[in-house]
Amino acid sequence: MAERFSRRVILKVSKIEKVEQHPGGSFLYILTLNTGDAEPRQIVSSIVKFYKPEELLGKNIVLVYNLKPANFRGVRSNGMLLAASDPNTTEDTCEVIFAPQFEVGTILEPEGFNVPADVAEMCFVKPEKFQEMELSTKDGVVVIDGKKIGSNGQFLSVEKYKDGKVK
Repeated sequence: MAERFSRRVILKVSKIEKVEQHPGGSFLYILTLNTGDAEPRQIVSSIVKFYKPEELLGKNIVLVYNLKPANFRGVRSNGMLLAASDPNTTEDTCEVIFAPQFEVGTILEPEGFNVPADVAEMCFVKPEKFQEMELSTKDGVVVIDGKKIGSNGQFLSVEKYKDGKVK
């Protein structure tokens, strides 16, 4: 699974530069991100009930960079942020996976894998295919197939849902 993940998914550290309430959805934010590219990127995320704009603004997050674009109530979303959740409850839970230890534009990979040379040419991954990849948190670290996700010996971590699911 980790090898397939590495060949198909681009996780890129991005900084939230703007947070707006979606005009057509009270539970949606429109986030403008600095991905390290020339142009900013926009995503739509359903995290309003978990975070205030000031808790997000200026923070580094992990973006599923090559997720197939989608429209959410008329607003285009070009990617998805990673968040952990509690698998032991039926209630909605959400912990955005912040990445302050990484520079904007850093591409994250499972431990033991290198960033593919042809990353700029990787195809979009459909949301349902991404969800099948089963990322999780174990002992506070984001993993896939037991392999930690990060870059240069540093790994993504969470504070709240230390043994949870990642979506």
